[in-house]
Amino acid sequence: MIPHKTKHGFAAALARLMAYQGVLDAPYDKIKRMELENKRKERAQLAYERKKQLNKLRVKAEKKPRRDLPFKTKMLLRIEN
Repeated sequence: MIPHKTKHGFAAALARLMAYQGVLDAPYDKIKRMELENKRKERAQLAYERKKQLNKLRVKAEKKPRRDLPFKTKMLLRIEN
C-alpha cells in the first residue's frame, strides 16, 4: 500500500479516483434508481401527522390557564411539612 501523503502515493491516489459530473458514465448508468417504497412513505406520513397533532396539543396545553395551581401548591406544602 502506498502512503497517500507522499508525492508518489498522492499521484496513485488521484489515478485511482473515479469521479463524474453531470450524466452518469457507462459503468454507472446501469445502476437501478430506487424509489422509496409506498409502505415506507405511508408510515412516514402517519408519523408526521401524529407529530403535528401532538405539537398542537402541547401548544394548546401551554396556553391553557392553570386555575387549580395555587390549590395544588398548598397541598404540596402541607405534605412537605
